[in-house]
Amino acid sequence: MDSIKIVAEIKLKPEYRQELFPVLQSLVEGSRTETGNIVYDLTENMSLPGHFFVIEEWKSEKAIEEHNETPHFKDFVMAIEGKAVALSITKTKSLF
Repeated sequence: MDSIKIVAEIKLKPEYRQELFPVLQSLVEGSRTETGNIVYDLTENMSLPGHFFVIEEWKSEKAIEEHNETPHFKDFVMAIEGKAVALSITKTKSLF
């Protein structure tokens, strides 16, 4: 089975960037230790502070489901509530 790749786009309200940075760091560090994780990178738009992209790769759909139940993921979801302008998640797969 092919791995599943996710691109998550997170646009934070500017006044919350510094407050949420430790939460984002915890999310990345925790996610990278998960058995089903292959890649988990947090990037920030160089022209727009607070506009983040999470680049993820998982071994399976089950691994993603397990990730969504972890404390670090749930903490992140609760922490950004009302503090994000936009959040989108796109699942992709390699074609070649």
